[in-house]
Amino acid sequence: MPDPIELTSIPLPFDSPYVIKTGRIQGRVPYPYLLRNDDFKIGLPPEITIEEITKELIADLEKKQEASLSKERIICECPECGTSIYIKLGPNGSFYIQHGVKEKGVRQDKCIYKNMIGPIFEDEDPDNLTPDEAIERFSLSAKNPRHIVSENGWDYMTAVGPYGGYSMKQRTRQVFDNDELKTLKKDEIFELIEEKVSDSSIDGRSNVPLIKDQKMDDLPVYIETGSKSPREIGKVVGIRTSNYKYFRSRDNPKDGVNLYDLKNDPNEENNIQDEILIKKMEDILLEILNKSKSSVKKEITDDEAQKLEEELRKMGYI
Repeated sequence: MPDPIELTSIPLPFDSPYVIKTGRIQGRVPYPYLLRNDDFKIGLPPEITIEEITKELIADLEKKQEASLSKERIICECPECGTSIYIKLGPNGSFYIQHGVKEKGVRQDKCIYKNMIGPIFEDEDPDNLTPDEAIERFSLSAKNPRHIVSENGWDYMTAVGPYGGYSMKQRTRQVFDNDELKTLKKDEIFELIEEKVSDSSIDGRSNVPLIKDQKMDDLPVYIETGSKSPREIGKVVGIRTSNYKYFRSRDNPKDGVNLYDLKNDPNEENNIQDEILIKKMEDILLEILNKSKSSVKKEITDDEAQKLEEELRKMGYI
């Protein structure tokens, strides 16, 4: 079987310690990068051609990358758990804020900000970011989305992930305050959770087994790329499980196929070429897409779309 690393590496037409890596594909757009023989990486613009890559260009990019890497630092300690909060340089050349560092076999302390990522926008200098601003950016994290509006039983939210801002929606949940929960007995909580839902379009399941310390099967999460307008659909769809992330073109299941092992490859650098596993992920994705088609009753309204566009514009993504 061919070496996947060699399949995704393109040699330069001159002597160099670098090779061109194909990189990830997002929205049918490849994001290549240069990889040096000591694993030093330099991002490349998607539109660049191999003829445009010269020794002079590489030397210039090296200086810029080293200057950018010098801005990586610990900006402060988490006020909740004391974990270090970092300013990190992303694979596409942009900076972001990260709570702690994932290490294999090392478990982070419980914290409301655990493993969160916050954005640093293009017009900002990471050197000028304050600790308070860094903590505040976690409010835009994908794990802590910002609520915009509730309409017709749906909550609409915005968040920022590693590849930019996006909007999402989910069914409105019943929320209890702490004092109210403290007065509820165990049987009453079970009764609330197991209460039958009359709206069959709600896609969910009971979490009672977790309270009873019972094991639950992994539930895949549906993902898709955002767009410049909530009225448009994303061009890339996929799923994420606790172990893998799989995505491909919405229009062609054979186009732009990406599969990553999140446990052993958290930076998503090695696209797995495993046909059996890809088919398994694709079957799960198709099941979710078919269920979604049968349950969708109406498109987003103009008012809802306008509110989401305004929020994305404030965040600098439109």
